[in-house]
Amino acid sequence: MPSQFFGLTIAYSGLTAAQASQNTTANNIANINTEGYSRQELTQTASEALRTYSRYGMAGAGVDAVSIDQIRNKYLDMKYRANNTSLGEYAQKNQYMAEIENYFTDTTVVPGFNSVYVEDFYNALSKLEDDPGSTTTRQSFIGTANTVVEYFNTMAEDLSKIQDNLNQEVKDVVDKINSIAEQIASLNKQINVIENRGVTANELRDKRNNLLDELSSYVDVETREVDVYNYADPDNPTGAKVFSVSVGGAYTLVDGYEYQELECRARDEKINQSDIDGLYDIYWKSTNTKFSPVSATLSGQLKGLLELRDGNNNEFFDGTLKTAFAKEAESIEVTVPSGSKLTDLNKCTLPDSGIVTVSGFDYIYDSWSYVYDESTGEGTYTFTGLRYKDNDGVYQSGLLDGVPADATVRVGWKVDYMGIPYYQSQLNEWVRNFAATFNKIEGRGYDLNGDYMGEKCFFQMVDSEGTQHDMTQLDDSRIEDGTYAIGTGVLGNGTYTYNQLTAKNFIINAEILEDPTKMATTYDKEASTSVDSADLVKDLSSIKTDKSKMSFRGCSSAEFLQSLLSDIALNKQSANTFETNFTTIGQTLDNQRLSVSGVDTDEEALNLVKFQHAYELSAKVMQTMTEMYDRLILNTGV
Repeated sequence: MPSQFFGLTIAYSGLTAAQASQNTTANNIANINTEGYSRQELTQTASEALRTYSRYGMAGAGVDAVSIDQIRNKYLDMKYRANNTSLGEYAQKNQYMAEIENYFTDTTVVPGFNSVYVEDFYNALSKLEDDPGSTTTRQSFIGTANTVVEYFNTMAEDLSKIQDNLNQEVKDVVDKINSIAEQIASLNKQINVIENRGVTANELRDKRNNLLDELSSYVDVETREVDVYNYADPDNPTGAKVFSVSVGGAYTLVDGYEYQELECRARDEKINQSDIDGLYDIYWKSTNTKFSPVSATLSGQLKGLLELRDGNNNEFFDGTLKTAFAKEAESIEVTVPSGSKLTDLNKCTLPDSGIVTVSGFDYIYDSWSYVYDESTGEGTYTFTGLRYKDNDGVYQSGLLDGVPADATVRVGWKVDYMGIPYYQSQLNEWVRNFAATFNKIEGRGYDLNGDYMGEKCFFQMVDSEGTQHDMTQLDDSRIEDGTYAIGTGVLGNGTYTYNQLTAKNFIINAEILEDPTKMATTYDKEASTSVDSADLVKDLSSIKTDKSKMSFRGCSSAEFLQSLLSDIALNKQSANTFETNFTTIGQTLDNQRLSVSGVDTDEEALNLVKFQHAYELSAKVMQTMTEMYDRLILNTGV
C-alpha cells in the first residue's frame, strides 16, 4: 500500500509540473520577437501507478514532466526550404536581367542602338551620299561610325563587368555555404552532447534550423537525422543522432560532426572567347572533384549566378573526333556536321587557346584552325599543342591513349540559359557580319585620292597590345544571305579573320580616322576624285534593310536590338514572374510555419492563467494534506 505521505508526493509532482509549464510559457513570451524561435511546450505524462492490492485497484502517483519540446512541423520546413531555393535562384536572375535590360534600353537620355545606328549612322551616310567630296561630311560620317563602334565596345565592357560581379558573387556564396556547413557540424556535436543526457537542445536546434533556412536560399537542401544505437543494447537508442545535409541532389555537405568544404579555383584558360579572365570553377576540396554547375538538380542562388555567368543557351562547341589518335600526338581533328552553327565562324566563340574535353577528359590546347569542305558542308577543327595534367598536377605533352574515333569532343558545356556568354556572342556575331559586309563593299571601291581600298578594312580589330589589324577579305561567292562562310582552306588564329573580331575589340581604321579622304565612296576609279561620285555609298546604305547583304537571325541589321531585346524581355519577365510567385508562396508557407511554431501572445496569456490555476490547486492539495497529517499526528499520536 502507498505511504501515509503519498498525497504530499502527488501534490508536489503537480506543483513542479505546473511550475515547469509556467517557466516554459515565460520563455516563449520572452522570445516572442526572436527570429527563428520555435514555441516550446512541456510534455507531461501520468506517473506510474502503484499497486495497492486493494479493491479499488491501483493508486495514481501524480504527474511526471517528461521533456520540454519545441513545436515544429518538419514537412512545412521541407516545403519552405524547397520554395526558398527556387526563390533564391529567380531573385538573382530577376536582378541581373533587369540590369542587362537597362544597358540595352534606348532612350532620349541614354541613346542606344536605334539612336546611334538605325538613325544617326544612316542619316550621316545619307548626307555623305549627297556630298561625298566634302571632307567635313566625311569626317562627320566617320565620327558617327565611331559612335557605333563605341556603343558596341561599351556594351561588351558592361557585360564583362556584370560577369565579373557574378563571378565574385559565386565566390561569396561558396564562402557562405562553407561557413554554414561548419556551423551546422559544430551544432550537431553540441546538440548530441546535451541530448545524450536525456534532454532536448531546443535552442540549439532552432539555430540549426535557421542556418538550414539560410542555406536553402543558396543551394537546394535535403536533411536526414537517424538515431545512434548501442551494439550492446540494440533495442534502445543512445540519445545521440547523426544529422546529415545533402546539396545539389547528391552531394553530402555535412555528415554528423564532419563537413565537406567547397573551393573556388580561378580558371587558367577561357571557355568562351569573350569571357573575363579568372572565372571560378567550384571543387570539393577533400576529393578534388568538380562541383557540377549544370546539374539538373542544382538550384538556389548558386545556380542562378552560374547560369547568368556561364549561360550560352546550349550553344557551345560540340563535335566528334575525326580519327583515333596516337598517344604521342599533340593535335586532334574534330568534325562538325553540315548545318551546324559551328560551320559558320561568325558564330564561333572559341578562344585562341583554352580547354578542349575529349571523352570527358580535359586537355589544354595552344591554338586551333578550321577547314570548311564546300562539297559536304562539313567543317573540321584542328586543335594543336595539346597537353594534360597528370595525377601529380604536372602538365604532360600529348594525349592519353584509348580514345576511339567518333568520341565526343567539346569546349565548355551546354548551359540552358541566356547568360552573359550568350549576349556577348550575339554582339560579336552582329559586329562580324556588319564589319565583313561593310568592309567587303568598301574593299571594292576607291577613295577620294583615287587609291583602291582592296584588303584595307574600314572596320578593324585591335589586339591586346593595342595594334590594329585588317581581317581577311572574302569574295562574292562566299557571302550568301548574310552568312559568312569560309571556302576550302585553313583559317584560324594564325591569321586575322572575322571570328577574332569581337564587340570589345571592334575599331575604325586609324588611317581613315585621321584622313577622311581615304574612305572609298565609289567603284569607279576615274570618277573617284569627283565630288559627285557616291555609287558605293548607296550600297552601304542598303545594309540597313537589305537582308541579301546582311541579316541577323533572319532579320535585317537594323532589327538587331529588337531581336536581342525579345530574348532579354522573355528572360526578365520569366524571372520576375517566378520571383513574385515564389515570394508569395514563401510568405504563405512561412505563415503556416508560424501558426505551428510561432509564439502567440493570446495563447501564451491563457496558458499563464491555466498553469497558475494548476499551481494554486496543487498548492491547495498540499495544504489540505498537511492539515490532515497534522491532525492525524497531533491528535491521534500516530
